[in-house]
Amino acid sequence: MKRFAAGFVLALLLASTATAADDKMPPLKPLKGTPTPSEPKDKDHFVFIVAGDNRPKEPTDPQGDSVKKIFKAIKDEKPAFVLWSGDTIYGKNPEDKKKIHDEYKEFLDIAADGDAAVFNAPGNHEMADHGNCPNAEMLKLYLKHTGQAAPYGSFDYGNSHFIALDSDEPDPYPDQCNCLLQPDKTKPTGYISAAQLALLSSDLAANASKKHIFIFLHRPLEGYKKEDQLCPDNVAAMQTLFKKYPTISYVIAGHQHMYYNAQGKKSDEFCSPPKRTDPSPEPYYLVSGGAGAPLKSKGFYHYVIFTVDDDKVTAKVVPLDDKDKCK
Repeated sequence: MKRFAAGFVLALLLASTATAADDKMPPLKPLKGTPTPSEPKDKDHFVFIVAGDNRPKEPTDPQGDSVKKIFKAIKDEKPAFVLWSGDTIYGKNPEDKKKIHDEYKEFLDIAADGDAAVFNAPGNHEMADHGNCPNAEMLKLYLKHTGQAAPYGSFDYGNSHFIALDSDEPDPYPDQCNCLLQPDKTKPTGYISAAQLALLSSDLAANASKKHIFIFLHRPLEGYKKEDQLCPDNVAAMQTLFKKYPTISYVIAGHQHMYYNAQGKKSDEFCSPPKRTDPSPEPYYLVSGGAGAPLKSKGFYHYVIFTVDDDKVTAKVVPLDDKDKCK
């Protein structure tokens, strides 16, 4: 009953961030302490960096070296901005507000050292309780410490549009994706509510003329393994929706602590995806969850450099260790 009450309150909080009159996602701001992106010198040519999943192994551990190395690389690379795929803190502890405060401060101080705007799509470690169910208090703490008005949103840069989704919402339907109904020792899937999907659909329609659209979230639609991802109902609905918009270039996720490229041959799944030209029939799906969290088998610490060149997009995975370079 306690979890149900928290979920109901969270649903009300989320509903307050959007009204029926909204026709697109709310504006997404850079994380608190990171700068606003400068205007591009050329709207058709710019670079941004993608990374995510830096949370420590244990709740008592500090942030590790990998995330610090990535933000040092960001400072050296000088991208227009950074997209982060969530799990910035260990979190999952709504009872201890001071600890959550300290965890956010530690990460945000590291992120500020990159001297670039950082846009985050929250993960289950920011949004959930000990049982991995979305939690109202964790949502409030996320908004407070990151400076956001909502846990999802969008922004424009150059010739492109960027959308962040919250993939750990409390909507209790369908039953197979309701964390309250899962056995205690399972890891429930993430879920995106009908209200957020409606905003996503409207936002895509409003930005269909953009040369590229990039969508980023924590839970994968197409990942290395199917379990513990995004609710299958969400995946089916979103992939059907995305086929209507041939300028959706990439759908970028984290959660699985590894790099995974779903395009091309099986032998290329840990390599950079092929260059794409938009419009194209379907988006590319990418998992980038190697910024410091404990690695999955075949995982390696990394970040990804995206280059927008008019109607073309190139993504290059950059391992932190040379031994992990794709052969």
